[in-house]
Amino acid sequence: MDYVLENCSESDLDFVFNLKKETMKWYIEKIYGWIDEVQRQKTLKEIKSNIGNMKIIIKDNEKIGVTTFTDNKSEYIVGLTMISPKFQNKGIATNIINNYIEKAKQNKKRIIIKTYKENPAQNLYKRLGFKVYDENETHIFLEILN
Repeated sequence: MDYVLENCSESDLDFVFNLKKETMKWYIEKIYGWIDEVQRQKTLKEIKSNIGNMKIIIKDNEKIGVTTFTDNKSEYIVGLTMISPKFQNKGIATNIINNYIEKAKQNKKRIIIKTYKENPAQNLYKRLGFKVYDENETHIFLEILN
C-alpha cells in the first residue's frame, strides 16, 4: 500500500475540517445539527488534543485522509479515521486499521473504536474482527481483546 502518514498540526485545520464536512456531515447534521463554525472549532480542538497521535494520510503527494491512534497505556484507541470519498474502497483504511490491530496483538493490548451507529465504516471494523461491547444513543463501541 503506497501511502505515508505525516503528523497533523493546526495548519491542517482546513483540510481536516473540509474532509470531515465531506465525509461525516450527513450524520453529524442528523444527530447534533451542523453549524460550520461550531464544527470547525470542534475540529481544531480535536487536532490540538491529538497532537502526535493524529496523522494525515498522503498518497502521491496528495492529502487524502486523516487517522488517529492513541496508546492509552492499557489499550489502544482508534480515533477519527476519514478517507476522501475518491480514495475510499481502495483498501487504504483497511490497511491502516490492520496495522493498528497488528500492533495491538504484538503488544497484547486491547484495541477499541468508538463510532456513530450509522457510520458505514462499522462494517469494515466488524469485518476486521472488532466486536460491539457497548453502545449509547448515538455511538457504538467496538473492541478486539488481545
